[in-house]
Amino acid sequence: MNQKYSNLIALDLALYEIHDAGYDPVQKITDFWEKYDLISIQRTIDLLLRNHTDTNYMNEIYVVSHKQVFTADLFRLVVAYFMAHTNAIAIDNIDISDAETTQVTRQELAMTKRIHDIFKRIGE
Repeated sequence: MNQKYSNLIALDLALYEIHDAGYDPVQKITDFWEKYDLISIQRTIDLLLRNHTDTNYMNEIYVVSHKQVFTADLFRLVVAYFMAHTNAIAIDNIDISDAETTQVTRQELAMTKRIHDIFKRIGE
């Protein structure tokens, strides 16, 4: 198979899984919002938009892999929203409030607290 087309298999699978027994678009939507937060979504979309600006950085295996996984997950989300809306499935109860609280934000808050504690001890 041509390498260019083999990369599309993940997207094909995301589209065909709607025919699986027990497919639940609400669960797919929830899974996406539990996996990604708003900052990581923004950074990844920015990374996708800067596809060819820095070839050294863009060829790193982690970056390429992350872009592919995120794109497939984003496609699954769009398909799940489409299925929910076309089948009149209620999505009002989906809680995406955690999407704004990121692991990065928690780490930044912990770092800020440690720095504050250091200067507080110095000041005493």
